[in-house]
Parts: sequence; C-alpha cells; structure tokens
Amino acid sequence: MDWHIASQTHRGNVRTINEDALLVDKNYPLIVVADGMGGHQAGEVASGMLVDSLGALRLETSISSAAAQVEASIIQCNASLVDYAQQKLGGQSVGSTVVVMLTDSTAGVCMWAGDSRLYRARNSQLEQITADHSYVAELVRSGQITTEEAANHPSSNVITRAVGASADLNLDSLSFGIADQDTYLLCSDGLYNEVSDNEILAAMCEEDISNSGEQLLQLCLNRRARDNVSFVIARAVGGA
Repeated sequence: MDWHIASQTHRGNVRTINEDALLVDKNYPLIVVADGMGGHQAGEVASGMLVDSLGALRLETSISSAAAQVEASIIQCNASLVDYAQQKLGGQSVGSTVVVMLTDSTAGVCMWAGDSRLYRARNSQLEQITADHSYVAELVRSGQITTEEAANHPSSNVITRAVGASADLNLDSLSFGIADQDTYLLCSDGLYNEVSDNEILAAMCEEDISNSGEQLLQLCLNRRARDNVSFVIARAVGGA
C-alpha cells in the first residue's frame, strides 16, 4: 500500500503562538497530531516533546510490536511531562492531546488521549473513528445533552484526558482494516470547531489532497480560527 499525505498547521487568527505539533513519518507510516495546552509556551513544550519522542522511535516491522513501542513512548512522555511541570513550572498544569495512526499495507492502529480526532472517508461516507475524551462528549454519550447542544455548551473546551495531565494516563486504542482509496484525517479541535463534517468530507474526497488541504486551512482562517489549526490527510493507494 502506498500513501499520499498532506499536512497543514497554523496558529490561527487569535493565538499568538502555535502549540500544536505534527509528525509525519512516511517510512512506516506513522502520523501524529498533538495539541498542547498549559499557556506560557508550556503547551508547545508538551506537544513538541510528544512528537520528538515518537519521531525518534525505530519501529518494529510487526504492526502490533510497533504499536506497543508507540504506546510505551507516549506513557514515558506522560511521566516526563508530569516531572517537567513539577520541576520547571511549579506544578502548573501542562499537557497535550494526542492522536496517532500507525499503518501497514492492510491494517491500521489508532491511539488517542483528549479531543484530537481521526476521521475516515470511505465510499464518500465520513466516519469519526476516535471518541473525544471531553466533558461535553461524555454528556452526549450518556444522553444528557444532544449533539446540537454540545456545540454551544459553556464547557465545550474541557477535556478529560491528556498526556501530562496526571501521573496515570489511560490511552484508548483500536485496530481497523485499510482499503484502497481510504482517506484519513488526523486533526486538532481547531479544525473541526471551525468547519462542518460536510466540508471535511468534501476536502477528503478531492483528488488532490494537497490542494484540498490548503483550501481547508483557508476555510478556517476565513472564519474565526480561534485556536491553532493542524491536520494531516493521508490516502491509501493500491494493494498490499
């Protein structure tokens, strides 16, 4: 399986710095989007530490072994960020969401903590593969509020898991099959809070994903772009 990959990251229209970080390792491939938080550039440290540690891995050929390496690296990064906050920031909260996709010719593995997402477009249908770790998402899943109410909820920015947020990190993960022409989107919340699912799907289904990625970023910037905007589009091409 060959992969066509395009990426974009921007500080947006409001934030003074970009605390998001991306990793695109085409050799495996391994794709990571991390959305740092903590203020005073602490978020930039957190997301950067994540992608640096994952980018330094020499991944095993077996996808299950490679996934174990990725998980161990994220867990170690969590411990390092907790220690960094205590030693350098006087206990100030610092952390990062993360969404990871690791693939071979026929299968993929996704891991995540927080509200950065992985979507898949297959047969012109959009599917959100990840489930947000956020207060509002939990309210929706429990039936206490609707999806429409969640969009304008006052606690919509409260996440319930992040790398570095606590000594114990619970990563979610799942495996999935990959078919020819599957298109995947990994993104921070700065993207999906500005554009609709239909706009995301349209961009993912374009023949030239590099061009559609530029257009998707511009769509965000033409709106409020209140947060950093970062995403990677990856399309599977050909057979095993």
